[in-house]
Amino acid sequence: MNRIFHARVPWYTILFLILLAGITIWSYWERLGVVALISLLWMVVLIERTIHTTYTVTTEGTLVIHRGRFSKDIVIPLAEIRRIELIRSARIGTVCMKRYLLVHYGEDHTLSLIPTREEEMVMYIKEKRK
Repeated sequence: MNRIFHARVPWYTILFLILLAGITIWSYWERLGVVALISLLWMVVLIERTIHTTYTVTTEGTLVIHRGRFSKDIVIPLAEIRRIELIRSARIGTVCMKRYLLVHYGEDHTLSLIPTREEEMVMYIKEKRK
């Protein structure tokens, strides 16, 4: 049975969406049609990518990263994964500004993932690799 992990929406993505919405509204107000159209399209792509990003561990032993309808899926065999690191960036008090999983696979490939439950995903992948 395939196991699906959903992506977490980081605070900086929400902040960027608010900024893009402001630029879109301002450009419509000032009648800058091309700027409004570009910012609106960018907002649609970003929302689509944010909402539909999933990480699926399949029964065939692969990790499938689906980043929405406008992006190509990335398929990584679990046997190629060398290590997974939980990266935490600068902290303000007890709050971590950025948290993500850094997946090392193949020869020199790395990929960052932001699942909602990082530790659970790491444990599940390690269990599936054995």
